[in-house]
Amino acid sequence: MKKIILTLAFAFSTLVVVWAQEASHQPKIRGAIMMANSHVPKAFEGDKKVVIIPTWGMDVDYFFHPRWSAAIQADILLQDFEVEVENMELERNMPVALAGVLHYHALRHWSFYIGPGIELAKSENLFLVRLGTEYSFEISENFEIALNLIYENKDQVYDTWTFGIAFNKKLWEKK
Repeated sequence: MKKIILTLAFAFSTLVVVWAQEASHQPKIRGAIMMANSHVPKAFEGDKKVVIIPTWGMDVDYFFHPRWSAAIQADILLQDFEVEVENMELERNMPVALAGVLHYHALRHWSFYIGPGIELAKSENLFLVRLGTEYSFEISENFEIALNLIYENKDQVYDTWTFGIAFNKKLWEKK
């Protein structure tokens, strides 16, 4: 049921994209690379509980409206770990998460985003829901440094909290 609701929400956001493109705005594309740490509360490796996992991420955002953008986000957790699911151990080998998100830019440098995605791993792929916020510091017209806080629920199997710093660069702007 949750997957259906998320799919409908994402379809609705696509309609918002079409509507918003009619407004007078100069579209732009921004790329980002993120260094982060992820907290996976249920993670362990052998007998040892894993608390923090180093993470790398990347985003490509398309700004179709002054307050809205759509993005493709990807990240990789740089460590193998296991989580317990219904008295079984689910192995996660350096999982890669891909998500399509919709950003709402509440303030000039502060945005919130949500979207569905998938986590890919050797043992099993999991559907995920990503919810996050980003606050950016403008260094120049084309470059920002941003702080990110991301929550992911992975198919109700386990959760991930990620805190990172991103380096954002404007790649293209329609003149």
